Amino acid sequence: MGQLGKGLNRKEVRSLVNGITRRGFVGGGMSISALAALGGLRPGVTAAEAISNLGILPDDLPATTMKAATVEVGAASTWVAHGIETSKFVGSFLGVEVEAFDGQFDPANQLSALQTVAQGQYDFVALHPAASDALVDGTDAVIAKGWPLVVMDTRVIQDPDAFSKYGHLTFIEPNNEYMGFTVATELFKAIGGTGEVIHTQGALAHTGAQGRARGFASALEGYPNIKVVDDQPGNWDATLVSTLWQDLLVRYPNVVGGFFHSDDMALAARAVIDGADHTPVKIVGVDGLKNACEAIIADKMTASVINPSGRIHGGSIWAGYLTVSGTDKSSAPIPKFIRADGGPITIDNAPGYIWLGDNLQY
Repeated sequence: MGQLGKGLNRKEVRSLVNGITRRGFVGGGMSISALAALGGLRPGVTAAEAISNLGILPDDLPATTMKAATVEVGAASTWVAHGIETSKFVGSFLGVEVEAFDGQFDPANQLSALQTVAQGQYDFVALHPAASDALVDGTDAVIAKGWPLVVMDTRVIQDPDAFSKYGHLTFIEPNNEYMGFTVATELFKAIGGTGEVIHTQGALAHTGAQGRARGFASALEGYPNIKVVDDQPGNWDATLVSTLWQDLLVRYPNVVGGFFHSDDMALAARAVIDGADHTPVKIVGVDGLKNACEAIIADKMTASVINPSGRIHGGSIWAGYLTVSGTDKSSAPIPKFIRADGGPITIDNAPGYIWLGDNLQY
């Protein structure tokens, strides 16, 4: 069969796979990363692709017994694209076919997708709402089918108490307020605690963006010499942010810092800043995926913070699968709320997070 790296042939790799429990395989970074390395993991090759290169997956994967739908904010987002990859990757080890619907950053598109899903045949559904209170007709239709609904990152219903009583299976959310506070603090320290700053928000009806804005405002309270000169939303749209920042740099020639609710928006602004005749501007963002880590290493960004796309999306597939299959090992029902963790990314730890992200571990 030939060698597959580190002296292991295909038969020996199969033995390695057979010795790993399904839960351990998906949850264990050492197992996935070891197989990915054998399959030729390198820049530009995802862990899922590298493992596929081993040629062992078609025989070793379980038969497809379930079908899940994920309704995403916008596949053009790096965070969403990484999440879709993780959902499909995790699903492949559980016998779950995952179909992703692209909302293209428009709640109307997401509502239409949910209504389409409700007319099809699925076992469970995961949703990342573009806006709270805009999709209830669609989620009601999904829940009426008796399918578990996992909500990711953003509440379906704006009011927290009303949402806690809603009919979804669980809500997996990062601590958006913590993320906003943490990365804003990194920015404020980097600019010496003084000067003009621009706050470019996500979609205003998105509860994740609202949390990041609260975190930013909380951090700002400790820096009285910093002035926020603009806080318009960028709506997660890199093209919109590029246009917005072309104008902002002309209007505010003394700006020294930019806080963005996503790294994609931050990097869109960085391209504009680099092409403008302007004083240096330090920028920070949220999500912490590979593009941000590489920008931090290249001194194009000051910091980011982990918004664990892989853990949230992968967790949604696990939650749906365990519920539908009746194989949840917990002694208690799945909680209505699950906190996904995160942490700051700086030049000191960015390389490690690239490795974790490549191996779909966050």
